[in-house]
Amino acid sequence: MLGKSFKIVEPRRFDLYIDDLVCAPDEAIVKIEYAAICKADLRYYLGARDRRTLGFKYPMNLLHEAVGTIILDKTNRFQAGDRVVLVPNIIPKTKHECAHCVCQRADLGENYCPNSFFASSNYNGFAREYVNYPVDYLLKIPVNLEPRLATFTELISVAISAYRRVNLNGDETIGVWGDGVLGYILSTTLRYIHQGKIVVVGKEEDKLRQFKTQAYYRAGDPGIFEENLQIAYECVGGGFSAEAINEIINKIGAGGRIVLTGVAEEHIGINTRKILEKGLSLYGVTRSNKNDFTKALALFENEEFQTDISPLILKELMINDITDFYRAFEEELGNKRLGKNILRFNL
Repeated sequence: MLGKSFKIVEPRRFDLYIDDLVCAPDEAIVKIEYAAICKADLRYYLGARDRRTLGFKYPMNLLHEAVGTIILDKTNRFQAGDRVVLVPNIIPKTKHECAHCVCQRADLGENYCPNSFFASSNYNGFAREYVNYPVDYLLKIPVNLEPRLATFTELISVAISAYRRVNLNGDETIGVWGDGVLGYILSTTLRYIHQGKIVVVGKEEDKLRQFKTQAYYRAGDPGIFEENLQIAYECVGGGFSAEAINEIINKIGAGGRIVLTGVAEEHIGINTRKILEKGLSLYGVTRSNKNDFTKALALFENEEFQTDISPLILKELMINDITDFYRAFEEELGNKRLGKNILRFNL
């Protein structure tokens, strides 16, 4: 079976490939229907990683947030026409026990396994017409869930992964630093799975007003000291991550836990002296696993949760050819609003 495919081959250059899909006995053929562009995709598009790393990555299909329709499932687990989300984190089957011993740990999971494949990172992503994909990493979306909204399942699963990364009692006051899409999704998800108070900290007032948390603060606001913060999530990333992390270090209580979810390509400076003085703990969170996706889809069964996430859909961009794909990336580069454009594949 042949299908069109867009691969990044160098910064700001996609090439059209024609893929010959061969479906293994444990795979299904999925037609990609909707997808979204994330910050990691934009970094590859811009070539904003070191040259050696990019040399290993190119050529590669981008996109790891996607919804598709089953065309053929050799295992008969799904029926033709079923809509599914694709879990981008895959653990290859092996006859030998994994030496890294992280997959079965509740605080870590297979998203930390060095043997894992992640779509649009060390494995081709979903910028394709059709994908042959292991059925174990496909999840049927609820019938009441709009498929465009389901493209946010991956980010919601990351929020769930970030929550389980630390051992919480359920009533702690949590601070979320970051007024972008990840900060919004994390704070929204926390409202449905955590009983304690949630506050958000960011720079842009118009974005912060859209967050449905108990309180919000502008970065630098001394009022944050009045909150008894015990847990803090950094969702800023990039060049401003050091500023956010150091503010967290200053304002979180002694013994607090800081969860880092943003990505900075360059080394950043943080106040290690104050970390030691306060006895703080830092945790890194990367990606999510199939169980996190399952929990994310369960949250979508709640129509109120769907209503809270739906404002993140800015508009739908039809992808008929590679020119449309270029335009979508350029438009997302200039997007300063709280939300994402959803790509509708019509190849």
